[in-house]
Amino acid sequence: MNTHVFIVNGQTFKYHLEYMFAGTGASEKKSPFLNNPTIQYNATAERNLMGMIADLSRIQIGDNIIFYLQATNGNQGQFFGIFRAKSKAFFDENDTDNYLKIKLGKGLSYRILIEASDYGVYPIGITEHEYLDSLEGKIYPYELCWSLIYRKLKGNRGCTMITDFEFNDLLSKLQNKSKPLNISASYKYDYSLNKISENNNVEVYNGRQNSLSITNRLLYKANRQNAFETHLQAFVLQNIRSLNLLEFPEKDFWIGNEVSCGVGMQRIDILIMQETDDKICFKIIELKDEQPTASIVDYQLNWYIKWLFDYIIPNYNGKTIEITPCIVAAKTNDMGLIKHIAEKEFNNPYSYTSIHKTEYYAFNIRIDGIDFEKIV
Repeated sequence: MNTHVFIVNGQTFKYHLEYMFAGTGASEKKSPFLNNPTIQYNATAERNLMGMIADLSRIQIGDNIIFYLQATNGNQGQFFGIFRAKSKAFFDENDTDNYLKIKLGKGLSYRILIEASDYGVYPIGITEHEYLDSLEGKIYPYELCWSLIYRKLKGNRGCTMITDFEFNDLLSKLQNKSKPLNISASYKYDYSLNKISENNNVEVYNGRQNSLSITNRLLYKANRQNAFETHLQAFVLQNIRSLNLLEFPEKDFWIGNEVSCGVGMQRIDILIMQETDDKICFKIIELKDEQPTASIVDYQLNWYIKWLFDYIIPNYNGKTIEITPCIVAAKTNDMGLIKHIAEKEFNNPYSYTSIHKTEYYAFNIRIDGIDFEKIV
């Protein structure tokens, strides 16, 4: 199960709670390419929007949803929850009919419906300092919430995933502050008391819930030989169970996209974690909209694996860990490169960890579809 943190402000938080939804968007930008895949659109703007679509595409029904309320009315920024995703992501174009746009003061094109989680909704939030800065109960650097620290450093992503142990830390801090509220159809936020309460005047969400699928746009871009790497990421996230990329297709999984792994610009395209009774399996996926190169295994995957060892794996000390590096890219006929990918070995500092050979999934774009083939 994933946990996703949505950034909200003093104006929007009220309506997220009353109408029980979360969302993200980009200023006044529209996404006409979702309704008309052959339309011309600014490439840079589309990449930014596609990143937001990818963020929401990783959300599965039942995932945990946290709100981060930006500093407002003299209060520090705070984390509130815990809610649960009630729907998959959907699309509401940022036009004059964008639902609640006037009340929100902005257009949020990409949305999900939410409900109270099984953990309950806690009325009192925890501050940035309590969650991100405080070293109370922590001994090692890897115990900090790096997912959100990196996000703050880089100042981006309106919807960010956090790992399961980062969520457990947040949950513990929320539980120490207050008891959960009764389950309610919706909630409200009291700015004077700085707390959430149950809402007796239930509002019904009546906005558009159109498809967020980007398959047709990806095919159009690829067949025109335009760059489509961000589209590929969103496509993989939207179709993860059908692409045979999960180690255990029948089991739950944690998945992250654009996973920051350093204060620079290093990001893992897709990281998957699945747990069985006796082991935890990580899959590190590097995506390319062109043929792969040797530097993917020599530099990128090598960097990502080292970061995993430094910041993620120590939180699972004592459990058997398996890591699978993976490349998803266009097909190459360079047998020397394929051999290099298959035979690349990575440094392994822990006896309880094993690193599998790098997998390489090649895709083939047709006019009407995309096929994936496991090469190694």
